Amino acid sequence: MSSHACCNLPPVQAEYTPKGSYITHGGLKTYAVGPEDAKAAVLIVYDVFGYSPQILQGADLIASQGYRVVMPDVLVGDYATPELFAPGNEDKKTAWFSRFPGGIPTQIDPIAKQAQTLRDDGFAKVVTFGFCWGYKVSVEAQSKVNADAIIGAHPTFPAPEDADKIDVPVCLFPTSGEDMTVINAIQKAVDAKLPGKNVVKYYPDEVHGFMAARGDLSGGKSTEAYAEAYQIAAKFLKDTV
Repeated sequence: MSSHACCNLPPVQAEYTPKGSYITHGGLKTYAVGPEDAKAAVLIVYDVFGYSPQILQGADLIASQGYRVVMPDVLVGDYATPELFAPGNEDKKTAWFSRFPGGIPTQIDPIAKQAQTLRDDGFAKVVTFGFCWGYKVSVEAQSKVNADAIIGAHPTFPAPEDADKIDVPVCLFPTSGEDMTVINAIQKAVDAKLPGKNVVKYYPDEVHGFMAARGDLSGGKSTEAYAEAYQIAAKFLKDTV
């Protein structure tokens, strides 16, 4: 898998005002941005921290390339908190992920409904873009969503058998927080099915979440990595849909 960042995205800003608006889409409050007459739509499944400034800017960066981007509030305001991930809170974290809305199986039908709504709206292509937990939702929902491609940023809960469910081009951005043995197994299996169609860009020096809520946009290498990753995602979209 390889990638080359060549799309001209707007510069990343530390202080940023989102360009989109909140609408009701597929029955959920949804952040929406980009042309409504675009040929392709990107369905973002945000990370467990919800509508962070970093992920909203990321959505706008993708939309700047001519895509309609929608990000439904699948967690209906019940976002995880940083405290859940602090040492000693493993039981609380497990409990959050096991119940609605944190339970991944409970999100398959809502995401499928979102994708169908996009198609009903006239978008010829639909891509799911899952962040952290959203990656696993995107993979598990693929049999019902039938996305034309899948993007996963710092994919949470990756497993080798994910490749069995990925039947379209995939773009992954693993970090220091992911097990590259597992990511490599997914890569090998997906490449065997779809050679030359996939992208994996490993960021060993970045924290899990750097393209979303944990992204440091104050300048420096982490900001550069954030910008580069969205460039690569935009190039993948251009090449795929």
